[in-house]
Amino acid sequence: MLNRRQFLLGTSGVLALASLPLVPNGQSQQWLVSAFTKSSAARGLQHFAGAFNQEGQLINAVLLPARGHGSAAHPSKPGHAIMFARRPGTFLLEVDFTSGVITKHIRAAQGHHFFGHGVFSQDGRLLFSIENNFEQGRGEVVVRDSNNYQIIERFDCGGVGPHECRLMPDSNTLVIANGGIKTHPNWPRKKLNLDTMSPALTYLDLTSGQVIDEFKLGNHQLSIRHLDVSAQGKVVAGLQYQGPKNDNVPLAISHHGQASLSFLKADDVVWQSLNQYTASVCVDNEQQQVAISCPRGDLITLWDLNNDQFIRQIKMRDVAGLGLANQKIIATNGKGQVLDVHDSQRQFTHFNDIRWDNHLTTINT
Repeated sequence: MLNRRQFLLGTSGVLALASLPLVPNGQSQQWLVSAFTKSSAARGLQHFAGAFNQEGQLINAVLLPARGHGSAAHPSKPGHAIMFARRPGTFLLEVDFTSGVITKHIRAAQGHHFFGHGVFSQDGRLLFSIENNFEQGRGEVVVRDSNNYQIIERFDCGGVGPHECRLMPDSNTLVIANGGIKTHPNWPRKKLNLDTMSPALTYLDLTSGQVIDEFKLGNHQLSIRHLDVSAQGKVVAGLQYQGPKNDNVPLAISHHGQASLSFLKADDVVWQSLNQYTASVCVDNEQQQVAISCPRGDLITLWDLNNDQFIRQIKMRDVAGLGLANQKIIATNGKGQVLDVHDSQRQFTHFNDIRWDNHLTTINT
């Protein structure tokens, strides 16, 4: 566990912003949390979770046991967030980023691993983690008490290979991106059922634990992976194509109560530029826009939230996470850069020798 000063000193001062002061005590801010990696000759490759602000300051970083993926802001503990292990990892950490301390370290139950995502209930009493029950070959929503993260219940998520989930505006429904891909930790990153995969967008009632709606696409190799939800309950999800490399397919969908999923609207040139892969999805309710990161295409795409129409692309090499903080969509990449998406000529900062991971989460302090 490293606080900001220890982190900077322990890495020979390689962060470009090492001389910047810490945020004054008592000043409320929104911070952004992400997993990241660093490599040095002395220590090799190390994995961290860190929080930074929009003044370009790294607030604190903690060392992870392995690579992290997504995170979840704790609604009733300012400055705290959960960091989930990257599939097929088995750790779940609660981190107090105000002090740079890991306050809870939980391992997945035997026969289970995390998929890298989860979300708290609105009141913060429960954590819903997305997990793989690989012994039974099914995805689960695991309900945990946020005081100690012990398991209360397990719900079948209605599909194989669930990934990201979000709480709907009613606070009682969970929407889940079921990627449809079967995996097993004996073959950590191998996809075991590409010919028979069956992705689905599912809605789970958190009171009964029952799937109340399920929606599938005609092309069974379009894996539904990451999503976000608007204040009005519109779901936008990014896709990753598992079919032939020369296919040109749409890579984002929306759903808002209709009988089927709808593809976002763009021409073939746009879809081809995304290179069959999307990552983070971020809804901006104020601007009525959606940002979707496309790391293999080195692009951020912007879409109209109301009519699903493509707006424009922004170049960013190896773009990774997207998060909304202080009415701005912020993007990170594998080069250590942090960018204001709506003012793409202005780079917030560049953290040297840091490789930001796939996702960003906003936390209040």
